[in-house]
Amino acid sequence: MTFSADGTAHRSINYTSRHVNLQAESYSADAQDGKKTHATRLIGVHSALDGSSEESVKSWKGLLGNIADIYNHSPLGKNADSLLWVVDIFVKLAGMHTDHCAKEKKDACLLEQEKILATYQSLGEDQIVEKSNQELLPYFLDAQKKMIDLAGGRKKWDSLSESEKVERNAVSMEQLTKDLGKDHYEKLSDDGKRILKLFIWAGCGCHKDLNTVRGGNTAMMAWWKENQVEPPVLLANRDNAAVLKEKFQHTDVTTPAQERALQMTTRGGVKATQLAGEILNNKNDKKGHHDSFRWWWMTNVGKSFTFPDTSNNRFQSHCEAAAAILQHLQHFIAFLEYVKEKKQTMRFSHMEENLWKALHCTATKTELAVLALYAQAVTHPYMRSIRTPGNAKINMLELGPLHHKVYEHMQRIIGDPDFLVGNSVTWESGSMDGQMWQAPKTIDAVQQLTSALPHLRPLLVTFFKGASVTWKCFTSEFAPGGLIDEATMEERELAWMPPTNDVNEGALGSFRVLMRCQPHLTALQYNARAMFAHNDTQAFMERKFQPEDHKYIRRLARKNEVRGLEQARKKAIVEHAQARVDKRIGARTARKEKAAKVAHRVAAVKLIFDKEQIKILKGDNLRDHLQAYQKAGAPNVQNMSPREAVARIRAGLHEAIDLYKSGQWKPSTNVDSETSSEELDSVEEFDLEGGQSDWEDVQD
Repeated sequence: MTFSADGTAHRSINYTSRHVNLQAESYSADAQDGKKTHATRLIGVHSALDGSSEESVKSWKGLLGNIADIYNHSPLGKNADSLLWVVDIFVKLAGMHTDHCAKEKKDACLLEQEKILATYQSLGEDQIVEKSNQELLPYFLDAQKKMIDLAGGRKKWDSLSESEKVERNAVSMEQLTKDLGKDHYEKLSDDGKRILKLFIWAGCGCHKDLNTVRGGNTAMMAWWKENQVEPPVLLANRDNAAVLKEKFQHTDVTTPAQERALQMTTRGGVKATQLAGEILNNKNDKKGHHDSFRWWWMTNVGKSFTFPDTSNNRFQSHCEAAAAILQHLQHFIAFLEYVKEKKQTMRFSHMEENLWKALHCTATKTELAVLALYAQAVTHPYMRSIRTPGNAKINMLELGPLHHKVYEHMQRIIGDPDFLVGNSVTWESGSMDGQMWQAPKTIDAVQQLTSALPHLRPLLVTFFKGASVTWKCFTSEFAPGGLIDEATMEERELAWMPPTNDVNEGALGSFRVLMRCQPHLTALQYNARAMFAHNDTQAFMERKFQPEDHKYIRRLARKNEVRGLEQARKKAIVEHAQARVDKRIGARTARKEKAAKVAHRVAAVKLIFDKEQIKILKGDNLRDHLQAYQKAGAPNVQNMSPREAVARIRAGLHEAIDLYKSGQWKPSTNVDSETSSEELDSVEEFDLEGGQSDWEDVQD
């Protein structure tokens, strides 16, 4: 099996969605008995005490332990051949599927460590069962000796309470089991080790494309300045616009406030699509035009249209918005005129004026054209390949050739942008998969604007260069010689995972929507509903359950409601946060107390100027004297810039040379007798490399 997860925040609380990908029996009426297919099961959406990876892995273990406990106590589990243990689940864990954030990658690394420890424990338990008592006796005696030594010897061990001894014995036995398992693992063949340690991480395909567009856009935005070409119009917010207005009227002096306003102000195609999204389809339905825009569009354009949701985080939404703007540029301009004229003041709002300026800016329209072309050439073909309709179960680990093909197509466009902006653009050569354009009208719209966009070709090449670099970074798991590349067909099948993380994204979105509609719904109730609907639970119950199983489930549900799990969950989050606050406050108080003690000691230090006495100072005395010297005004080289440090060293050298010339200082080793004082006039001529002893004296 493989795991997948994703997290979000809802009403200031962290939540994590978790799924497991495994081969499961189909329980539908027409399914063959015993036949297994790849399935993705929801484990639930649960609140997290904090956003750390350590807490995430702890939550994984707790959830799996709860599942195992429920199953083992159920009639279904009691009638099975064996019980379910968390260690067995981790042994079977073959990979992790997440997005590309560092936290999720760390989660995968920690889960891989848990798998390794579980493998050692499982192998060790097998060894204990298989070996005779005589064979195991030396191992037990050695473990007991280590346990007693760790306690501090026989006397201290005898003084421990019985509960402490039992606890230490349990820890010792667990470590012994793992040691036996590790020894046995090392003796296995390479093929045996390879299967047992199999763990593959892969990132979501949608996030790969999302980050690639960002990389291409970053390169595109930098192109204007690098080539000294007039960039897209500034699209400053109301506050920054007022600050910058004064700057443009008086260009001789730039204030810090104006400099910051410039840095905070963005421009370009993505900013234009973001503004359009906030005006035409704002995530807050009390802001923006919404139905006013949609009804105007139906009346004047003759079809229903909702602007892409760019005010939320949506995959490919900015590219979709860029395509829509270019296809219907005059309609968007006409709608803005309609909005302005129907107001009593007959003026644009500041945001509407920014969008108006962007729609009339040649450079901004050039960036919009690049975004739209990239989506038609790469994004939509890639999405078609990883998001197949129906019940097709694509394995992400089999898509290495697809990801290499995307990179090769990017390089092809970089070498010849005419595949997308030439006179004979066709989907056979321009689309990554050689299939029809997702929106042919977008290509037609760009072709009509090409003559009015003089920088389209170089900007397109720059975008694809930035995108190709980012793509290579975010598809590193498919690199030649990597785990996926060298995995066998059997290993890829064992570590099957879907191409996208849509199931977790969707679960989190559904959770937030439902909790807004039913804010008093408990996490337990939500997960019961969501897992029942997603995991084909009804068919499973009809196929597997007996009357005693239904009775067990009803009793367990009532028990969970009575136990107050929801209140305990909320209380645990508050107490965990308070404990972290108390820990930080305690650490800060301890630092202040320590600093006060050190300051008191340093203040009492009497400076020593005798070199021999300084040499015998050690530990805290040496550190206190150093701080006392620094407090008295001695330079601290660590806090200096390199230029200042060099200047001070030069000054010290000149002073030492003056002392040498006047006869007040003699090196501990003889300087060449033929060296005259005039030869030491320049610091650069002083032999620092050849005369190490002299240099040490100068340092002193």
